[in-house]
Amino acid sequence: MASEVTIDWCEANYAVTPFVAEFWNTLTSLLCMIPPLVWFVQKFPEGVGVIPWVYPHISFIMFGSLMFHGTLTWVGQLLDEVPILAFISFSFSTLFDSYSIRGASSKDASVMERSWWGPGPRALALIGVLQVSAITLLYTTRAKAYGLFLGCAIVQALAHWPLMLREMCGRLREVRGPMLRMLAVHVALGYGGYALWCLENTFCEQRRFLQLHAWWHPLATLSLKPFIDLLIYHRLSVCGAKPRYEPRCAGWGPSVVCGPRD
Repeated sequence: MASEVTIDWCEANYAVTPFVAEFWNTLTSLLCMIPPLVWFVQKFPEGVGVIPWVYPHISFIMFGSLMFHGTLTWVGQLLDEVPILAFISFSFSTLFDSYSIRGASSKDASVMERSWWGPGPRALALIGVLQVSAITLLYTTRAKAYGLFLGCAIVQALAHWPLMLREMCGRLREVRGPMLRMLAVHVALGYGGYALWCLENTFCEQRRFLQLHAWWHPLATLSLKPFIDLLIYHRLSVCGAKPRYEPRCAGWGPSVVCGPRD
């Protein structure tokens, strides 16, 4: 069945049990489905919109990862990779929409005014759906190569940086301290995990016993909590809500708050 997929990971196939292709990668994928659901049921400040709904989507990504590593089939691979593309598209659209917000309307404080070039959340959602659909169609019918998925994911992930850095060096300069803290944790966990991912892929035979890809799953999942907190903090800041970053449970509990201090 491994011949169906465009990449076969370093972990030895069916080495632990004949029922699971990559046991350790599958196990960590299963465990990583839980934290995002816990984060989703936490309390969020008003005005964050649909951002918290990304947490159950992360759990679905890990379910797709479970299917991919557990079966090594093409369907399992798509269940893993297409939701990842959708997540990156959603997070970039959220960041871009917040970037376009200029403040509350003078007529209705609940309505946000955007720059003339800001398409708004509905148009961005449509663009995201079309983009992910186009990449998936190309991936499945024209260029069935793992490099296509990986390249698209990396390019759009890197596209977040110019917008965020411009905000922290511009209109949000005075409140960039908490943003830098969240960003630092995200980079340390996420990019650190990606370094392990690359290390295993490069030195598979020498490092197989370490199961580095299995470690990548929890590191990547945990890195998304401060990243989503950052998106929420950014959204509330540009809307004039004056949020505070008060990490609870080492940052894994409710961390972005508004209103009077306790």
